[in-house]
Amino acid sequence: MLPSFYTDDGSGLPLLLIHAFPLNAAIWQPQRRDLSHRHRVISFSLPGFGRGGAFRDGTTIDDCADLAVELLDELNVPQAVVAGCSMGGYITLAMYRRHPSRVLGMILANTRAGADSPEAAANRRSLARAIRDGGLEDFLSGQRAKLLGPSTMQSAPDILRLVDDMLGTATVEGTAGMLEAMAQRPDSSDVLAAADVPVCLIAGEEDTLIPPSEAERMQAIQPAAELHVLPASGHLSCLERPILFNSAVSTFLESRFADPGNGG
Repeated sequence: MLPSFYTDDGSGLPLLLIHAFPLNAAIWQPQRRDLSHRHRVISFSLPGFGRGGAFRDGTTIDDCADLAVELLDELNVPQAVVAGCSMGGYITLAMYRRHPSRVLGMILANTRAGADSPEAAANRRSLARAIRDGGLEDFLSGQRAKLLGPSTMQSAPDILRLVDDMLGTATVEGTAGMLEAMAQRPDSSDVLAAADVPVCLIAGEEDTLIPPSEAERMQAIQPAAELHVLPASGHLSCLERPILFNSAVSTFLESRFADPGNGG
């Protein structure tokens, strides 16, 4: 099953972008705009979000990783650097575990390698039940202040509007289903520790959902990884501080991958 919506901009080294929860591919607008001048930038919306089509009941994080590989197949891209924000990071690590030959490198932004604690998993499942019982609007209404840092909330009305637009496209099935998928995802610390591809870690200084300490833990697991903590940024660093985010990504790609035409 291919994604119902994807973008494919530019040429050169392929960079596959996987979005955060409960948003969609629009989160990557600054990367599509700025990074596609030198790289082939591919993004897609997961089922249940944006124009990603209908969500299939029982979808797992592994299923999402397989979907990403099917998109690469469709686009005749044998290998890509994969970047994931938050939930997208979970999918990136699953993609490397399941399809390591397809992943040239990983950019893990505002995410963690570990599984949910029992309490966190139980909370996700409880939220999923409430959403199915008519609580989607209440759930989404509280998301913006959690996703964005105080600096963005106070100074970037355009980003607030974009996040609100994305939240407005989340479906009951997709939101509840991906909460359950995240609750049951395995610990990927061993995957990260054994990774033999370049890894870039990005965190937001103001991120309260997944604080920078989680990125520091990942770097301790994979000491070869480079780490960037972006100031005045919350959970959506790619959107909140795109110049700093794109600079970190560009430097990583251009310093670690010699052949810009690979897979293009």
